Amino acid sequence: MGERRQPAGGGVTLAGQVAAAAWRENLAGYRDGPVPEGANESAFNQLAWAKAPEGDAVAALAAILGEPPPAHLAAELDSARTGLDVALPRAAARSRHLAGLAHRAGTDTLAALAARCTKDADATARLLETLATEGHQLHPCARTRLGWSRTDLERYDLEAPRPVPIRLVADPGRVLERSGTDFRDHPMLAGLDLPDPVLPVHPWQLEHRVLPGHRDLFDAGRLRVLEATVAAWPTAAVRTLAGHRAPGYLKLALGIQITSTRRDISPATAALGPALSAAVRRLDDGSGHRIVADVAGAWLPGSRDLTALARESLAAHAPPGTVCVPATALAATSPVTGMSLAAEYAHWSGDPAAWLRDYAKAFTGPVLAKARMGVGLEAHLQNSLVAMRGHRPVAALTRDLGGARIHTPSVPFALTLPPGSPVDAPSMDDVRAKVAYTLFQNHFAALAAALERDLGLDAAAFWSDLADHIAGLDLPAADRDAYLAPKQPTKALLTMRLRPGRDIEALVDNPLAAGRR
Repeated sequence: MGERRQPAGGGVTLAGQVAAAAWRENLAGYRDGPVPEGANESAFNQLAWAKAPEGDAVAALAAILGEPPPAHLAAELDSARTGLDVALPRAAARSRHLAGLAHRAGTDTLAALAARCTKDADATARLLETLATEGHQLHPCARTRLGWSRTDLERYDLEAPRPVPIRLVADPGRVLERSGTDFRDHPMLAGLDLPDPVLPVHPWQLEHRVLPGHRDLFDAGRLRVLEATVAAWPTAAVRTLAGHRAPGYLKLALGIQITSTRRDISPATAALGPALSAAVRRLDDGSGHRIVADVAGAWLPGSRDLTALARESLAAHAPPGTVCVPATALAATSPVTGMSLAAEYAHWSGDPAAWLRDYAKAFTGPVLAKARMGVGLEAHLQNSLVAMRGHRPVAALTRDLGGARIHTPSVPFALTLPPGSPVDAPSMDDVRAKVAYTLFQNHFAALAAALERDLGLDAAAFWSDLADHIAGLDLPAADRDAYLAPKQPTKALLTMRLRPGRDIEALVDNPLAAGRR
């Protein structure tokens, strides 16, 4: 790659993630003091560590609070520590494997190696997604898996060495309800002899939630567990699994706590998924923005345990000669160079600042245009992918609309939300806040910080350019004012774990306002 700036070596620690969250949220007035030693403050009051603090995360939080954290949060942080203990050695082994592949292929970056892998969009994306070992970069409980044993972590988490055998529950009694297409028509289930409708179930969920909780339906023969299984790999979302032998994805109810939330699926979400995907896809603005659709849903009425969604393959959305790169992978470290994957692409382009501007524009216009129409996409790193042709971003992709916010009075299509639907936005302010937090604070901030660290990018200039771009879009004044305001709301993820059951926001400084020309 020639001359390049080596990244600072601070790494990520659980104590550092706790301190960074407390700083961003100004928990217990933490941000009123000096910036922690070993850290620099970046966009949206996020901390970039040159040397992340070591030590116990619970003790670090107690020092900030001036008192011990509640027992439930201490347990969540302990689970996150165990999750990292399991994940990091396995991730290191996988990184050595990827570095070996690049060496044997004669490529000096992972980006160049990935550019050759254009035949199977889903397989390439899944392998790149495993780079994101630390998970949600703004959440100190990103590797929390409350409810799983260490054996479960080793078998079912992102770094699983073998495919997960998804179980199939047949519905001869027709007790399940369905939306969209039939699961039996999904490519991942192709070739199986399935005379009755089926619902795919995570094997852990079947053993620990479904059979114990719904034994009467199985004993009566109204539901039946089949011998056939579907091999699939965990993605960064853990409960969403990618097909091993066939393309596509299955999103399965999983009754454990990951980050802040128990990851089962509400019947309302399963009912809405295919219809919402189809409606949002019809909002095509000619920008090339793709919606990776949920195509099938099934659920047991009144239960969140026996629920699933099927999602289409990425192959339908990858332009010829491209690879689909998850944004989580772009923010992660390449095992070939020690820089972020985003830095490899940006350096390859010859103009890192222009590369990041082009990347950001591929998402900003389409996502903000949909928000203007009342559809707030959850466009954070985990839900975003980019189709890359060589080093050039050519198309933006968004998956998983379960976390979107929809303001039904504003959308240009007829949509009835199920009662209690989590996507229902009471106002357009909720739509704008969803977009600003996920797209700017989570997604773009991570990539700008990575390029600033690895390549010396002028991050302030990037935010200025992006602010000017937003100001020039055809948006209502209320939208521009919200995105370019001096302060933006951020999800107070750590504060919410201290006070579970409440949605809590904090205000952070907005670099889009500071940099607007």
